[in-house]
Amino acid sequence: MEKTKISKKALKSLVNSSMREAIGKLELPKPNKKLQKLIDKSSKKIALEVSHLIKKEKKKNKKIEKSLTYVEDVLTGKKKKGKKKVKDIKLEQERPEVAHA
Repeated sequence: MEKTKISKKALKSLVNSSMREAIGKLELPKPNKKLQKLIDKSSKKIALEVSHLIKKEKKKNKKIEKSLTYVEDVLTGKKKKGKKKVKDIKLEQERPEVAHA
């Protein structure tokens, strides 16, 4: 994905113009006000959904990138792999002879 941000308004105008162009190429009568209004509403909804998809994709890519950098850090020795959980520490305190054996 590209790193540039796209506003919902820009997406809406892009979808709106594409829909009008596609309808204009068909052999249909010229769109009236009702049809124009319907195109505007639907293009707004489509733009909203596309922006949500873009955000999800960016979030997913960011998460993958973060996990890859963590793995690289562990492999190079910059970070330690995992920490002891509180549950494990409590078990060691309760039964020290089992934990050291």
